[in-house]
Amino acid sequence: MTFCVECGKEGPVYEGLCPECFLNRNRFTEIDDHLDLMCCGHCSDCLVSGSWRKFQDLEEAAAEMAVHSMKVRKDAHLGKVEVSVNTLDANNLEVVISVEVTFRDLSKWEELETTVRVKGTSCPRCSKIMGSYFESIIQVRSRDRKMEQGEKEEVLGEIEDRVERAAVDNRDLFISKIEELHGGFDVYLSSNSLGRSIAKELVAMYGAETKESSSLVGKKEGKDVYRITFLVRLPAYRLHDIIAHEGEMYIVDGISSMSTRLRKLSDHSPVTIQNQDLEKARVRGRENDLMDAVVVSETETEVQVMHPITYMTFELRKPPGLSIGDSVRVFSYEGELYLVPE
Repeated sequence: MTFCVECGKEGPVYEGLCPECFLNRNRFTEIDDHLDLMCCGHCSDCLVSGSWRKFQDLEEAAAEMAVHSMKVRKDAHLGKVEVSVNTLDANNLEVVISVEVTFRDLSKWEELETTVRVKGTSCPRCSKIMGSYFESIIQVRSRDRKMEQGEKEEVLGEIEDRVERAAVDNRDLFISKIEELHGGFDVYLSSNSLGRSIAKELVAMYGAETKESSSLVGKKEGKDVYRITFLVRLPAYRLHDIIAHEGEMYIVDGISSMSTRLRKLSDHSPVTIQNQDLEKARVRGRENDLMDAVVVSETETEVQVMHPITYMTFELRKPPGLSIGDSVRVFSYEGELYLVPE
């Protein structure tokens, strides 16, 4: 027979006590009277469980911090947890935690109270941004032409979107600063690997060429630390531009990292050319240079149109399967007129 050493009740005992006396005399959880919650005054992220994170509000951050700050007896296990938060003032929140605790085959509810004090600071990420910290630079330029403002905004938007998506999984990835220059712009990034991956994406999207250079800036944990510059040079042409190449006029139908799809305007035949072979190609027109020409007559293979400026008539080869309406798009260059299908 076993008896409780405190009340004398017969039955199973835990450390010499019956279940009721054991639970009354033992507490399985505790928490400090005050907890300091560090919050960044720039990005509003809070430091909880060793990592900086964004929370819906201070109440959510305080609740999670308090739960993670509980000390639990090593042979006990937590069950349900209920948390309530009461804002005392702008910098202090009262947190009350009700928690179900199990010990062997016993269970009980315990209540804990603490005050979470909000402390303003600057997180490492924002400190780096304010200090203009960077590891890599993406220099975006164009070949043999001035980048239009809309093009700059488009490419920069792609870079910013890529950084924003990467930062979801790693908040240490960010843009330190952007410098707009006459011939393009420079983007300073917090990571060499991020700069390299974005440069590769721009090459694939715009058919650009890229060059990489590095400079030694110091050592970290005994290893050399380099800053890397990625020069991304956009081709002279863009999608839907009309270019001159080896005596022929083409419209750009598609651009990839290695090659460009073109259509010859003289007979509308498709052709794919390696980007490196198009370095001497020159842009002769863009989409806003196209004009509408009135159709005068049409045969199975040709269409006769009136030049929209000189009113002279031109017979142009018609692409197979093209449906002709009352007018067609044309491009005029050095006295020649070219049909440009939609």
